Amino acid sequence: MVSKRERWSVDIPAGLEQWVARRLVSAHQRILNALVLGHVLNATMLFLVFIDDTANVLIPAATAAIFAACGHRYWLGQQFRKQKASVDPQRMIRALEYNSLFMAAVVGSTIFFFMPRASPMQEVFLSIVGTTLIAAAGYTMRTLPRAALSYIALISIGMIGGLMMTGRIEAIAACVLLGASALLLARMAITANKLFVVRILREHEANSSADTVRMLLNDYEDHGSDWLFELDRNSDMVNVSQRFADAVGQKPEELNGRPFALLFSAGRERDTLAGHLSGRRAFRGLTAQLEGGNPAEPRWWSLSGRPSNGGPTARVLYRGVVSDVSAEKHAEARVRHMAHYDSLTELPNRMMFTQALHRTVADRSAKSRLAVLLIDFDKFKAVNDMYGHPIGDAFLQVAAKRLSTTLMNSNLGGEGRLIARLGGDEFAILMSGEDAIDHCVRLAETLVETMAVTLDVKGHPVESRISIGIALAPDHADGADILLQNADIALYAAKEAGRGRWEMFTPGMDEAIHKRHAIARDLRSAITNGELRLYLQPLVNVESGQKTGFEALVRWEHPERGLVMPNDFIPVAEETGLIVPMGEWVIRTAISQAASWAEPYAIAINLSPIQLRSPNLIPVVVRALADTGIDPGRIEFEITESVLMHDCEANIQILNRLHALGLKIALDDFGTGYASLNYLLTFPFDKIKIDRSFITELETREDCRAIVGAVVGLANRLGMCTLAEGVEQEAQLTKLREQGCEMVQGWLFGKAMPAEFYGLGAQDEVAKAA
Repeated sequence: MVSKRERWSVDIPAGLEQWVARRLVSAHQRILNALVLGHVLNATMLFLVFIDDTANVLIPAATAAIFAACGHRYWLGQQFRKQKASVDPQRMIRALEYNSLFMAAVVGSTIFFFMPRASPMQEVFLSIVGTTLIAAAGYTMRTLPRAALSYIALISIGMIGGLMMTGRIEAIAACVLLGASALLLARMAITANKLFVVRILREHEANSSADTVRMLLNDYEDHGSDWLFELDRNSDMVNVSQRFADAVGQKPEELNGRPFALLFSAGRERDTLAGHLSGRRAFRGLTAQLEGGNPAEPRWWSLSGRPSNGGPTARVLYRGVVSDVSAEKHAEARVRHMAHYDSLTELPNRMMFTQALHRTVADRSAKSRLAVLLIDFDKFKAVNDMYGHPIGDAFLQVAAKRLSTTLMNSNLGGEGRLIARLGGDEFAILMSGEDAIDHCVRLAETLVETMAVTLDVKGHPVESRISIGIALAPDHADGADILLQNADIALYAAKEAGRGRWEMFTPGMDEAIHKRHAIARDLRSAITNGELRLYLQPLVNVESGQKTGFEALVRWEHPERGLVMPNDFIPVAEETGLIVPMGEWVIRTAISQAASWAEPYAIAINLSPIQLRSPNLIPVVVRALADTGIDPGRIEFEITESVLMHDCEANIQILNRLHALGLKIALDDFGTGYASLNYLLTFPFDKIKIDRSFITELETREDCRAIVGAVVGLANRLGMCTLAEGVEQEAQLTKLREQGCEMVQGWLFGKAMPAEFYGLGAQDEVAKAA
């Protein structure tokens, strides 16, 4: 924060205080005579105007005092003029300030005393005198700010006091105007002083710089980092120094008489230099590449020169200076490379690809076609999660090289081919030509097949598969941005269709994308607007046929679409991360509702992999248990095998913390993933839920019955409960009872319905509790 002192003053370098003070006194001394003459004139007129009041001793006394002060100030000015070198400028400034203070005190007190007693014309005269003096002080004393401020302040105070003593109402307005004017004049005096000091300091700095330059130039030729050159009337080099010759790599005698322009490589820069020399025009900062040297690391010189002032017989007609800017040019080249190429894969980046796409679209002929292929690696995030980001980066390097090699060896697309990394695991290929449509399809098929391999990445076997989206110009779009957008839509369609494939953009694809975006947009507000509903499906004991609990399932009551089923919005919630706040709402609502039931039924709640990684999961569960006081043994969290496929150790730690709270953990959709039996050894699950795909054909397929029987037998030996999902027929229930399955769930016992359907409490009460 800048202080007031810093705003109204200038920092004077140490050692220059006396020099600045002397300049300030000198500037004031030049207008001192005018200042003295003005005060003598004012004092004389004051005496004449009030000559009828000479009986009052104050008039001659004031006149005499002003004359004496003027004489003293004139004497100070003469002393400084005659003995400037020996006079102490700081002492002289103080003397002038005291003189100004005395003069202002005399004038101010005189105006204060006579203003109430003056006639109208005398009053006008006093006002003019006072106003003139404070205005003149702002200019004549601008180099002595303290003198100016004291002078303006004392006379202004005297005038304001005198006006107020008149007792007239108009005097108040005059005093306000006078005070404002005085403040403005004071500000102007301070600003003028500051500007004056700044100007003389800059003059000093400029003079010092000029002296320094002259000194450096004398030593430049022998010790400078740059080189001087001199040319004759034919633009040939003369007086070549040893340092200049060493920089070129030749001897001085070899360079003398040689055309200066021939030191540089042929091209536009050398032609420009030759034009300046032949036209005897000055030039500055002209950059040219030095002839010869290492082609991999060319040398660049920056040239500045101008014609000399010699006459027609002078030998040297051109002089200049050379700087080696090779390091800067190489750095600029590296920066340009970094701006257009990806640092990880060394492929062109998004900026270069976008520029090439816009340029190709603009230059496309009527017969030519243009194809954009967007490439995305399937489940690349799993690579980072499983092996870490260093392996993920190495994977992208290996995969990018394989993509480039495949494109190069395919001989598709002619010369108009460009592959780039747009960011993350997203790559793009640009193809142009009359056969671009046929070529892009064949290339997409080749890439999908070639990239579906296991890559060795620093000793780790990493599965590689890609999805590709294709858009064509002018078939699908005429503009570069729309073309890229349509390729992205096609890529999304390829992923939706199962990944590991390519899709060509077709009209209507974007409708599905827009619908998905609309769901994501509305889903954000659904959580905060209370549009989510909790539905329950019974969990039934096989032997007794009695309900033992309910599974909590979420539904979305959209204000326009009506009831939206989970299959339509849960995948969007997973992709956008909205599954975390949605899952927290389900946990709070389900636990709150279960705590209000008359019967101690269990409540089963699904946890997604993204939820399990949320740092807020444990705090939300603990808060819900504390707020409701429910028995934790009634709460059961269901997870799928995908939770244990990635970040297994971290996820198991979270599951153990939930277990430690007394909650139960169930493995959902058992048998549909990979290495399911291994997961049973990874964590002590309380329940195994057999996927509905095995229950649907339980009556007709022996293998399904064998799998269910094996799962039930294994769970019994491990002390785990088994629950079969999707039970819809009595025959299925009979088979499950025969197999020894403990619990069932499905439409045979009840669909997912609101809580009040099962007589367990109204939905509004649940929402209020949540």
